[in-house]
Amino acid sequence: MMQEAEKTIVAKIRTDQLTQTKRKALDYEFSEFQAYIRGDDDADLYSATKQAADAYIDTENLRDDHEYPWFIRNDVFDVEQHDTELADWWMNIPVSQVYGGVNVPINPHESIPDSAEVKDSKIVKEDGDYYAHLSIKQRVELQDEYDGVLAVDLGSRWVAVSVALPSRKTTFYGEKIRQLRRHHQELRTQLQEKGAYDTLVSAKDSEWRTIDDRLHKISRQIVDDAKERNALIVIGNLEGIQNQDKGSEMNRRLHSMPHYTLKQYIKYKARFAGIGVKVVNEYNTSQTCWRCGEKENTERVGQGRHLCDECGLDDNADKNGATNIGKKGLGKDIQSPLSSLGGVYEPSLELGDDDETAAQVRVRLRDDSETPPSTSESAGRAK
Repeated sequence: MMQEAEKTIVAKIRTDQLTQTKRKALDYEFSEFQAYIRGDDDADLYSATKQAADAYIDTENLRDDHEYPWFIRNDVFDVEQHDTELADWWMNIPVSQVYGGVNVPINPHESIPDSAEVKDSKIVKEDGDYYAHLSIKQRVELQDEYDGVLAVDLGSRWVAVSVALPSRKTTFYGEKIRQLRRHHQELRTQLQEKGAYDTLVSAKDSEWRTIDDRLHKISRQIVDDAKERNALIVIGNLEGIQNQDKGSEMNRRLHSMPHYTLKQYIKYKARFAGIGVKVVNEYNTSQTCWRCGEKENTERVGQGRHLCDECGLDDNADKNGATNIGKKGLGKDIQSPLSSLGGVYEPSLELGDDDETAAQVRVRLRDDSETPPSTSESAGRAK
């Protein structure tokens, strides 16, 4: 089945290779863009860029100390591949001071497919450097046959834990995100006490950029793992779970984790790779023993262990929850033991934000114990 897929490719503009004229033209256009969105109708700005600003910038809630992305319409810029000594990719950017725009070398983090359509995009300035965030759209074919499931549990100790079924090979992701969040929480408290509000804003921006980069890496690793295993991705939905009162410390940790953002990154990266994603309710997945299906005689010791008095299971709690999420994704009752899994399943996947756009896929559980999970120190560890 064919489906529309969209994603953003980030390309660093090689400002170190620009002439002084081109660099000044970029700086001037970016500066005039900031002036225009703050009410300067006479800003010396390319007319189409003014229209893009009107379409994408909410001028009611602008921060004085923040530089906003410079939006550009897709019909006024070009991105082309040229095999030159300086760069493989080039971008022509419209500016008011140079007729025909400026042609600049860019370094995208991945190749731009020939069949992709480049949509309206934006240029972001970070620490004096410019990055083009290129939005692309492409038609891709959704896989309809899978050999297993990669279940993803979004938690508080780890931002995500993935379990491959039926082997239960497990990867833990995002411990550094939790540590970073804790560090910045302490830093924010200190800065607030000192009244250093400018530094506080800068620290928040720095924190989010670092976390966002890690979320992209984690989501890429999860999707790559699913592709290598030919596995359907099943993600637990935390809506409702996050609203439960689990104690002040646990509630703070749950709400501080960027689960929604990570889920969206996994979904759009998987869609572009042609891999199906099914989202299931997490209700009872943590309390129920994955091995025997017992729900009443189990306990969670802290946030680390899951103990079952019925069958004697002593397992990692997040691994237990992710296994049950995988069973739910196949349409199985989570109180059915894992040993009952086998054969062919045909779960229905939502392909859009509405319930009407759906596809039926087939999952034939195969032994995936010989397929090693993807690992990297920056994203997670396997077990």
